Amino acid sequence: MTKENIVLYAKILKNVFETTDAVEIARRLRYNVGFINTGAQYLKANTYKFEDGLKVILINDNYDAVSKNVLCAHELGHAVFNHANKSNYKDTNLANEYEVNLFAVALLFDEDAFNMPISEMSNYTLQSILDANITPPR
Repeated sequence: MTKENIVLYAKILKNVFETTDAVEIARRLRYNVGFINTGAQYLKANTYKFEDGLKVILINDNYDAVSKNVLCAHELGHAVFNHANKSNYKDTNLANEYEVNLFAVALLFDEDAFNMPISEMSNYTLQSILDANITPPR
């Protein structure tokens, strides 16, 4: 999928569902979203794909609402792009991470808020935008 198509897909989802609430979009796409109360050092968020095709997004419940939305948008990207099952460790496939960061930023933010098209942003820039919107739990 091209960068432009990833951005377009995210924009279509937020227009169809009339929201940037990643949890609501995930649930309306029939993904299971759950919240788990654990330390941030153990889990921020993760996507699991089971052999029967079931996909589950788990989000650490200790984050605030904005942070949970950002984390869910990133994990929703892994789910919709059907990336291989991830472990609790950071995905080392940089191409996958770029795709989901691009998707998450396009889903959550209005492109007009930036001085360049989202599809031209580097992974570093995309990750920085997402990280700036995640507040560590207390």
